[in-house]
Formats: sequence, C-alpha cells, structure tokens
Amino acid sequence: MSQTSKEDHYAGAALRHHYDAVYLHDDGRLPNADHHFGFAVECALKSLMLRYTQVTVAPLRSGGQPTTKPYIPQQAGRPRYIEHLPEAWSDTGDVISDATLLLRGRTGGALSVILSASAPFAAWSVHDRYSDGSSVIEADVVARRAASEQILGLHEQALIDGVLT
Repeated sequence: MSQTSKEDHYAGAALRHHYDAVYLHDDGRLPNADHHFGFAVECALKSLMLRYTQVTVAPLRSGGQPTTKPYIPQQAGRPRYIEHLPEAWSDTGDVISDATLLLRGRTGGALSVILSASAPFAAWSVHDRYSDGSSVIEADVVARRAASEQILGLHEQALIDGVLT
C-alpha cells in the first residue's frame, strides 16, 4: 500500500478548507469562512513550498522521524519553521523572506509575485479561532476568498504542469 506524501496531505487539506470556507461564506457565516480561507491558503503554500523549494519535513537527525512542521534548512543553527499565516504569506516575516528567496529563478515566479504583491492575511491569525468573530468584515473575507482561489489555482496548475511557473 502506498503512503500519501506530506505534500499531498497539505494539498488535500487546502481543498477541504477552501470548499468549507466557500460554503460558509455563501451562507453568510463570515468568521468561520474567514478562518477556513486562511487554513486553505496556509496548507496550499506549504504544499507548494515542499514540492518546489528547499522547504522540507526531512528528519532533523540522521535516522530520525520526519518533522511535523515544514522548515527551511539553515547552514548553521536551528531550522526555520513555517507555521501559520500571516508568516507564511507576508514578506514582513523572516520565514517567508527566506522562502521567497527560494522561489526566485526559473521556478516559483508566479508564487513569488503573489506573495510579495499583497498580504490579504496580514491581520489574519490562527488564534482568532478563540474570538467571538465580531471583528470579521465582509470586505476582508472577500479579499481572502480571492487570494485562496488564486493560490489554489496556482497550486493546481503546478500539479498539472509539474513545475511552479
């Protein structure tokens, strides 16, 4: 029996969260839709980075188990983990600055442009799952939905083409 890769798990989770977000958004349930759009983008970005950059989940020690979080290997010191949005989107975070550098060149041009063009998830937080949702506004959800659709479209095209362009 074949095992599903971490990249495939993230890809599947991205679609699952996006479909749930669309359903919730269309039903007017903005806080949960907003949160699922964030998770969809986070998962799709992790899948893309694992497939097309030096980001990895390889064991940190020889013979060890793979990590549960993707990371950027460092020449010296500790790995740079890619955890949640907005760090996985915005150029203001150290991690994405490193990951964006990995995307430059022959592959990753479109994703690099998207990541550096805007940050619709700059004010999004995984910790908002504990809030009452009253701060979520329609305009933000619409922008995040568009970003989710853009990233998922790029992800799908990369899987079809076999390259992130």
